[in-house]
Amino acid sequence: MKSSKKIRYTKVSSIYIKDMKPISNVLNQSLKELSPQLDKRLNQRLIAKFWEEMLGLSIVNATQKITIHKKTVSIQLSSSVIKSELLMLKDAILEKFQAKFGKENIQYLIIY
Repeated sequence: MKSSKKIRYTKVSSIYIKDMKPISNVLNQSLKELSPQLDKRLNQRLIAKFWEEMLGLSIVNATQKITIHKKTVSIQLSSSVIKSELLMLKDAILEKFQAKFGKENIQYLIIY
């Protein structure tokens, strides 16, 4: 029984390459396969950068640590006043994280 799926070949120079993909896709896939830890660090940096964009420098200065683990973003603050203010806005902050990074990637937010 023959498969109805056609294999695409792309001519590069004098050779043909099967299923050619953009280099960015290949690099991203390679990074994910070779080093899940590197991917995790990259995600933490993206979340920290978004945290700064979303809430500003004064909140960032009071932030001691930002981590992501198993779809949970944890944020440690040094100021109890800022912590109590952010706890009141926790649902709105979580929605912004989910809008930026996807609901399937971030499901919980812990502020301590």
